[in-house]
Amino acid sequence: MIQRHLPVDNPPERILYPLAAIPTKYAGCRFRSRLEARWAVFFDEMGIGWQYEPQGFTIGARPYLPDFLLECGTWVEVKGAEEELDHQLMRNAARTLPLMPATKERGPRLLILGPTAVQYMNTPGDYGWLGIDLDGRGDELLFGSYGFGRFFRHCRPWRLGDRTGDGPWLRPAFLEWEYGCIEAYEAANGARFEHGESGAA
Repeated sequence: MIQRHLPVDNPPERILYPLAAIPTKYAGCRFRSRLEARWAVFFDEMGIGWQYEPQGFTIGARPYLPDFLLECGTWVEVKGAEEELDHQLMRNAARTLPLMPATKERGPRLLILGPTAVQYMNTPGDYGWLGIDLDGRGDELLFGSYGFGRFFRHCRPWRLGDRTGDGPWLRPAFLEWEYGCIEAYEAANGARFEHGESGAA
């Protein structure tokens, strides 16, 4: 057998292919991606009422279909990678999406969620995802970190701190003093959807 060795200083070019979303069934819904289904598992584990793609809108001249509507009136957008997220569309959506009825307290107008496999899974704490809301004095936007550890107290994502609209939006802020959702993340990450399984771990 002849082996061909490539020079160490001239490695082959690496070709990256985008990962295709895998349509996934869970809780009677057909999700466009497995990540969306994992967030539905998370919401169920946390006792959060949700609807999947309940209504589409026109934002500017663009059609937009939010992924979820939570019981606190918060619209949710789920993306697997930062490059898939249109920041300007999300800003415009936060200004335009209608206020919806809320159970108990209202959450942010729009919440941006990324991969459920966050890097600190073995450390107790909570993860602050980017929430966008109007400041109430016009069309200025407020950016904040929102976690789910206190959801049972308020029936809404809990504001953990301020953020800006600069930098990556899908990187959650980790806060070690907030508790109550590690098990839900573990259930979401461990959910199996293959061969008609229900999604339970």
